[in-house]
Amino acid sequence: MKVQRIFIYPIKSLGPVEVTAAEITNEGLRFDRQYVLVKPPHEKSAGLAEHITIKTTFPLALFRTAIDKSWSKLTITHTQAEDNATISIPLTPSPLGLFKATTFQVSIFGTKATGIDMGEEVANYFSGHLKQTTRLLYIGGNGQREIPGAAFLPKHYHAMSISVNDKLQPQRIRFADAAPLLITSTASEEDARRRLPPAARGEDLIVRFRPNVHVDVGAEQEPYDEDGWNMLSIKSQLDSTQEVSVRCLFRTVRCLSLNVDLSKGAMVATPQQLYGLLMKDRRVNEKFPLFGQYACAGPSGAVLRVGDQVQVTERIKKEPTPLLPQSPALEVR
Repeated sequence: MKVQRIFIYPIKSLGPVEVTAAEITNEGLRFDRQYVLVKPPHEKSAGLAEHITIKTTFPLALFRTAIDKSWSKLTITHTQAEDNATISIPLTPSPLGLFKATTFQVSIFGTKATGIDMGEEVANYFSGHLKQTTRLLYIGGNGQREIPGAAFLPKHYHAMSISVNDKLQPQRIRFADAAPLLITSTASEEDARRRLPPAARGEDLIVRFRPNVHVDVGAEQEPYDEDGWNMLSIKSQLDSTQEVSVRCLFRTVRCLSLNVDLSKGAMVATPQQLYGLLMKDRRVNEKFPLFGQYACAGPSGAVLRVGDQVQVTERIKKEPTPLLPQSPALEVR
């Protein structure tokens, strides 16, 4: 098995930047979900900014993101706009430039983070295209927030201080929904593809599932074998001394964001709606199907590359339970 594709989502719920290599941090891949689009606080929001998600705002699919060769500039392009189609912002804003900026508290699945407002120009850009008042926030404070739902995980994950292993630091996240990473497999991708009408199977389907790491399992594994993964070892093809440890946390429950037509920013036709197609035999309960594994990885500073070799070093000994009954449903967007 090997790493086939790597995706970074600089702005939560917008399109990914596909890369050939990415640095691992204690909050996931470097630059992943460090920005979020929000609705400003209002009377009923208890002072919190509400994050805007592709789950309910399908036109977010029309924005594409790109990182320049120097890894200093992030360019956002609206694919259907005739005017004001593109805007660029720093990939990593200068602390001095943000010193006097407005800050907001953002709650995502019950855990909060500080977001620093990126100003009027970019706010007007997104507000105009989305036709609603929108602000773009950069992760502030200590640059991280607690992992939602961690208190519901088995006790050996140490509640709110999930560690990859006993040698690595506890993990946190930025504006991701529920975990530092999401891992999917080619075998599961092809199973999902076979559920679509033949005319629709040419789509780059895995992008709808929004993974960070897509693993080519070849003919070695059956679809959804990743349901039983517990620990992975990823060995660098360039540095024989580097080994990345990956702990799979729980299977990823999915939502209606699977039904977005990424080219049109609208819902796909009923025969192509992956949410319903997966609900037939991949459901965890009456509401949610499963696809992929939430995970964390280390050590921080290691580089993950396309082509790196992946080995399952530990499997779950019993049928995995993605979430306990009383825990919130967590879905990546």
